Amino acid sequence: MEGKDLKWIYQTVLVGPGMDENVKLSFGASRRLILLLAEVIKEGSKIKGNGFLESVDGKLIQELDALRSEFLEKAKLSQLSEQLKSLH
Repeated sequence: MEGKDLKWIYQTVLVGPGMDENVKLSFGASRRLILLLAEVIKEGSKIKGNGFLESVDGKLIQELDALRSEFLEKAKLSQLSEQLKSLH
């Protein structure tokens, strides 16, 4: 599928009924998984050209980054994440 087609599909799905409803999640995950997930969110939000990020509102990207920060904070990994960031 071409990038413009994917962009249209993502835009359509993201504005569908119920997509703005809050969902309460309760789950456990290892610190290793949280750190990996945080990195995937951070690095994935930089990838351009696949149609996905271009179709997402900037506010949603900010919410995703806030969720990333919350995961790190709750896992007590914020400081470690910052230290790893300084290695790049």
